[in-house]
Amino acid sequence: MATLIESLTALAVFAVGSSASAVWLAQSITRTHEASTWLHALAEVTELESRLRANPDGVRAGDYHYANPAPMSCAIGCSPRAIAQDDLYRFNTDIRRAVGRSAQGFARCVGQHCTVHVRWPSGGLDWGGLP
Repeated sequence: MATLIESLTALAVFAVGSSASAVWLAQSITRTHEASTWLHALAEVTELESRLRANPDGVRAGDYHYANPAPMSCAIGCSPRAIAQDDLYRFNTDIRRAVGRSAQGFARCVGQHCTVHVRWPSGGLDWGGLP
């Protein structure tokens, strides 16, 4: 009789430990996915940051704040606004590819300082003080 009780007690302890391990594993997978998503978003934001630095006239003119994202195909002689439109188009395309289809990104510039915002259903990222 004592061995049956000991066996049931050991089984209960094992079940509690297993369920705790399963919860820990699920939380670990969730946190890893969140960190990966945030890292992909950060990589795309830093890419836009380099584009902002390459187009200071567009930043000063507020083109990143007001431009509608659109693909531009001019090899030489694009206006700062056209460059901003293309940069924002590429940024949004890359964000959706890296983070998810429902992700959105935009930049808000005041003077020469820009803040890039990225939003997706489970989170977001605000990167400021650029360039």
